Amino acid sequence: MTKYILVGGYLHKAKDGGKAFCKELVKGIDKKPVKILDCMFARPKNSWKEKMKEDNILFSKYIKDFELELALTEKFLEQIKKSDVIFLRGGQTRPLLDIFNKNPNLVKELNNKVVAGTSAGGDVIAKYYGVGKTGRVNGVGLGLLPVKFIPHWKSDIKEYLNANWNGIFEGLKNYKEDLPIYVLAEGEFKVFNK
Repeated sequence: MTKYILVGGYLHKAKDGGKAFCKELVKGIDKKPVKILDCMFARPKNSWKEKMKEDNILFSKYIKDFELELALTEKFLEQIKKSDVIFLRGGQTRPLLDIFNKNPNLVKELNNKVVAGTSAGGDVIAKYYGVGKTGRVNGVGLGLLPVKFIPHWKSDIKEYLNANWNGIFEGLKNYKEDLPIYVLAEGEFKVFNK
């Protein structure tokens, strides 16, 4: 069984600072250390080390025995195979989607893993997504989950303050087929077992 976790955005904004998410990330994984692959492909490359350091600090607070590895495009398939958890970080959805679309074997290797996606990472997991800062309602993800997704729901972060959330919701609701819509605020997450 594959566990998918959609995350609305910035985990540090969760009421518990990300504790419940971290616990869910490793729940049910008996082997130690838990191997977590930190995938930053949606972010500018010059921010990867800093963001990985932030993730390591967060995970260290709430996860006892883990190894964190930075995903690299040239080794991504092999890294997924060796990992228990794949954490798809947010940023720009397109670069992350492009990597998966170029190599369909990547998606097959996600089976029986924990796959968590925050913001753009969640967009990739969903079938369709909406984007608060641009108002886009017709994003097409990989469809790993048959859902529609809107991250950063009603966020207080500057770039989302002028978002037409109701318009985005209605637009996404009416886009293509009728699927459940998940709107998640900063730090909120939803778990799916498939």
